[in-house]
Amino acid sequence: MYYWKRDLVAALDNDVPTSVADPAFWQHMVTFGVSIGLQGRLNPKTDLASIANGSKHWGDPTDREDLDRIDDLWHAAVNGRGNFVAATDPAEFVQGLVDALTTVAARLGSASNVTANSTSFQTDTRVYQASYVSGRWSGELAAYEASAAGISSVDADGDGVPDPVWRASKNIPASRKVFTHAAGGVAFPTAAQVAALDQSARAMAPATGAENAAYLAGSRVLEKRNGGRLRDRDTVLGDIANSSPIYVDDNETIFVGANDGMLHAFDALTGAERFAYVPAGVNLANLATLSDPQYVHKYFVDGPVAVSTLKQTPGGNYLVGALGRGGKGVFGLDVSHPASFAAGDVLWDNTGNALGNDMGLVLGAPLVVRLNDGSQGVLVGNGINSGNGRAVLFVLDLTTGAVLRKLDTGVGGDNGLSAPRGADLDGNGTVDAVYAGDLKGNLWKFDLQAAAAASWSIANGGSPMFTARDAGGAAQPITAGLAIAREPSTNRIWVFAGTGSLMTATDVGNVDVQTIYGVVDDGGTVNGRGDLAERQILVSTTKDGRAVRGFQPTTGLPAGKKGWYIDLDDPRAGERVVSDPRVRGNVLLVASLFPPAGSTCDAGGTGYINAIDAFTGTSVSSPYFDSNGDGRYDDGDNVDGNGQSVPVGSVDLGVGMPTLPTLIDKLLVVGGSKGTLGSIAVNPQGGSPRRISWREILRD
Repeated sequence: MYYWKRDLVAALDNDVPTSVADPAFWQHMVTFGVSIGLQGRLNPKTDLASIANGSKHWGDPTDREDLDRIDDLWHAAVNGRGNFVAATDPAEFVQGLVDALTTVAARLGSASNVTANSTSFQTDTRVYQASYVSGRWSGELAAYEASAAGISSVDADGDGVPDPVWRASKNIPASRKVFTHAAGGVAFPTAAQVAALDQSARAMAPATGAENAAYLAGSRVLEKRNGGRLRDRDTVLGDIANSSPIYVDDNETIFVGANDGMLHAFDALTGAERFAYVPAGVNLANLATLSDPQYVHKYFVDGPVAVSTLKQTPGGNYLVGALGRGGKGVFGLDVSHPASFAAGDVLWDNTGNALGNDMGLVLGAPLVVRLNDGSQGVLVGNGINSGNGRAVLFVLDLTTGAVLRKLDTGVGGDNGLSAPRGADLDGNGTVDAVYAGDLKGNLWKFDLQAAAAASWSIANGGSPMFTARDAGGAAQPITAGLAIAREPSTNRIWVFAGTGSLMTATDVGNVDVQTIYGVVDDGGTVNGRGDLAERQILVSTTKDGRAVRGFQPTTGLPAGKKGWYIDLDDPRAGERVVSDPRVRGNVLLVASLFPPAGSTCDAGGTGYINAIDAFTGTSVSSPYFDSNGDGRYDDGDNVDGNGQSVPVGSVDLGVGMPTLPTLIDKLLVVGGSKGTLGSIAVNPQGGSPRRISWREILRD
């Protein structure tokens, strides 16, 4: 107890994940004990409740060498919020070690974007963040109050982090509405799913299919802490790793995927779960291992979610979700009335192998659009690891999931198409051009202007509009989405992209120089870097306690150039862009990151939020970030380099590897790999270029 209750390193920030078993948020020691072949007078499996109620008591380990000393080791583990195993066979010994190592591995983290319920401050303005604890693989979705001053810093429970308005993990009802798909929407589980979930033959923690299905649906009766044999969970909600929460104003609901095998819908006002959905393509053999005390993490519903607004689709709100790293394909739900969601609201499910070998793991958000054939559609980049390994755009009917058109670029070799962005070129409300990047660095343009789907095609004669290559000619992968804007002064369409990848273990240590690009679509192709203006990072330094950068001073685009590029090589190589950029006014906002250099005690990594003049690739004309926090935007928010003073253009907000930021009026809020939130006041500028991206319209 002594080493558990005291902060062992008071000088360190209290960046320690808590759990039901161990609520300590300070630096402390957790005690684990294993007795091999011997047990004390008490039974660790059954007697703790009796000790707690006073019907049994700890013995005296000091009076003689006897079994009380074994019980004392268990006593130390109880006080130290760890675990004790009296192992009578090798399997129990192994499980004791696994439990200890799982606790050691527990780290708070997040790889999903934050979202907000408003773009301006009003009563009950909130920011929503998803997170997870590795090792224990529990998840959380939390709502935080936001104001012009920033995110609420109230910490009533004294755990060192702001208190949320609600936590979704605390609001999952005992009687849940869980649905799935089997030739249409049905209640979970089906008989086939029960059979597939059977783990009766599992050696250490057998479970029938019915027991496993009940466990997944939220029953905790058979968890080890309750005298059962299945894996203990801190929360019923599984880890939310890469799926980002989506807020829908029309029905005050938050939608997000989790690696418990479900898409979840939560009441945005209270955090109560409204329903959950298990896609047909979830790997049930893997899902069955979730109850195993030796569970090794796997992805299930880990992908992006898109939901239409009533303005887009007046007949209702339609959700399209992906499994992401958890499996192939996408699914569609009618979420117009999530509080009364029923089996009939499951519209279609094209997960698993339903769309054939051209569909992969969809990591980029689908895009809901109105098409020129008069239908409502959804655009889906096929993602990674498809059977054919090529970059393919799918155009699906929004309400049926039918394939309206499939545009195959023909470029393969372990390739895949990232998130698409659409442009309404003639202002009639339909999507005419679609842009997307691929893993080979190609920036594609798709022509959807025709009234007949059969006439939709790949623009530029089937060639890429542009290919991102570094100074040595090596292709740079485009794994994130794009941003699109029309330049006010020239009416030219610009497409913005960042390069880099963070998908595999080898990506972490990769130090290839990656790049941010701004490219003009003049109706033809852009022939490499020679057609673009090179822009420079002027200075990298520390200012006002933060790592910051400045870009070269504001200057116009040279005549004849079709855009610009900035190599991310300062302060060091290895920086990359894996989150979607966005344009606000004339400012291009891009999150860039550095993966962790080695083993750390937290989620690791760092990164910047970058603000660049979208149409020149240089510094913004006046300070964008209130870097010194004085409420003004002046020379105090500049940084000096090479004898020149420029506005701070990049800022590290201390959240680890940052994700896509969200803007609420003049406050920028971002989450990151540490599972925390950062914010900074910003100075919107440059007016409002006429937005042509359906993605941008959808998010406003």
